[in-house]
Amino acid sequence: MLDVTKDTFEKEVLRNDIPVLVDFWAPWCGPCRIVGPVLEKLSSEYSNKLKFTKLNVDDSQEIAAQYDVRGIPCMIIFRDGKEADRIIGAYPETELRKKIDLILSK
Repeated sequence: MLDVTKDTFEKEVLRNDIPVLVDFWAPWCGPCRIVGPVLEKLSSEYSNKLKFTKLNVDDSQEIAAQYDVRGIPCMIIFRDGKEADRIIGAYPETELRKKIDLILSK
């Protein structure tokens, strides 16, 4: 998974040809540390359909505020530079996969 920052967010997320999942997280967040490895695994499975990135909310507070991220983990899927949907909270792999599939099918 690619780390994005305020300097790379526009290029890597908003200007991407395929949908992009941004995992808003922080190192001190327990549920974020649980979701991280699941997203790493899914990133290889969805390699041609969905790009997986992560953004540390402590280091990029402006972007977290811009997208109204109030709690983490929060995963926002962007399509064509706009928010398509979001997943809030830590879910098991099967549930996370179902939610991602549902968002991508829209």
